[in-house]
Amino acid sequence: MKRIGAIVCLAALIVTMTASVCFGAQSLKVVKNYPQDGQTNTTKDNMCVKLWFNNDMDGKDMEKINKDCFSITDPKGKKIPIKVYYNNPKDKKQIMVLADTAKINTTKDILDNTKYTLTISGKLQDKAGNTLGEDQKVSFTTLNQGQSTKIYMIMMVVMMGGMFIFSSRQMKKQAAKQQEEGKIKEEPFNPYKEAKKTGKSVDEVIAIHEKEMAKKAAKEAKKASRKNNDDDDDDYEDEDNGNYKVKGPKPVSAGGSSFITGRKAIAEAKRAEEERLEKRRAANAKKKKKK
Repeated sequence: MKRIGAIVCLAALIVTMTASVCFGAQSLKVVKNYPQDGQTNTTKDNMCVKLWFNNDMDGKDMEKINKDCFSITDPKGKKIPIKVYYNNPKDKKQIMVLADTAKINTTKDILDNTKYTLTISGKLQDKAGNTLGEDQKVSFTTLNQGQSTKIYMIMMVVMMGGMFIFSSRQMKKQAAKQQEEGKIKEEPFNPYKEAKKTGKSVDEVIAIHEKEMAKKAAKEAKKASRKNNDDDDDDYEDEDNGNYKVKGPKPVSAGGSSFITGRKAIAEAKRAEEERLEKRRAANAKKKKKK
């Protein structure tokens, strides 16, 4: 009787242990991967696929057990040499599949804008011996480097053009501002420098400059006269009968003007310019005598 009881207890214990193992085990699954299936514009340099599973994948013998469970192929079915890394100390459920750069040339063997496929064998085992069950695939397309380079070049040209236009506008605004403030001054007239530049004699250069200065003085005098005439018009009132009535006598200085208008102003400007040039001629003549 005791023997029968012992046998029954032993059988119950075995059943209990077997049931706990059966219910505790989980089938192996891929829970996440990067790049994702169908992803585009992936890098071809250091090609890598990261896989995360629901069970631990670390262990000394995992690399031997799952030796032929991973492969990366191109559209023609050609396999790319790979390396598989297990035992990530930060994540025991992660596996990384990388292109073996020691055996391939990433420039020639891995092409731009090309679809590659990672195949995971259904025989893949986890640390507890659970298998994936069926093959799984992850497809991804590499970056079109040529097109990306063109886009970058176009963006660079547009950016440089924008900077050039902006700089030109800023320079024009600054020049206009300086001119208004009177910061830009005319370079003093040098007859010797101008004669050397144009190939004319000093006397000819001086004569041409005198004419230009006379024209400029006359133009400024006319401009001042026109401005004063406009100011004079403001001193009249238009009555209902069409006649104009002067508000009151005012001197020219009351309008803020210091110019002498009319022929007298032109004559005085010419005379002043002639005197200045006469002095310059005399100075030039003295210099020639000294030489």
